[in-house]
Amino acid sequence: GIPIINEQVRIAEVRAAADDLALHLRAARMISVTKHKTITFTVYVDPTSTFEYEGLNGKQKLVAMPARVRIAPASDRLINFKGNGSVDAASTIILESDVSGACERWTASVNSVGLTTLLHARVN
Repeated sequence: GIPIINEQVRIAEVRAAADDLALHLRAARMISVTKHKTITFTVYVDPTSTFEYEGLNGKQKLVAMPARVRIAPASDRLINFKGNGSVDAASTIILESDVSGACERWTASVNSVGLTTLLHARVN
């Protein structure tokens, strides 16, 4: 393929994975508030690079990262969303993907009240 196109595809892939992760973190918080119970969001770092939590239907929802996107080992492994939407401790999940000799890094942060934000960095 054309290198610049491949690079843009890889950058879009890790960004989409980060957006998806943020969506699932927000969903887990919403489910905890709706059900008035703790929802545990479990993170499995690289090489597994998956996460899971209890969905609205009560069944575990397991989500895998795309092949070129990894969940960095520095990520927190457990986030407990309590019935009021808050969490035990502020947490971060870091997604990384190698693109053209640099590392695209997206950090999903969950603050103490359970709100999720995304931050991007390109690390050489």
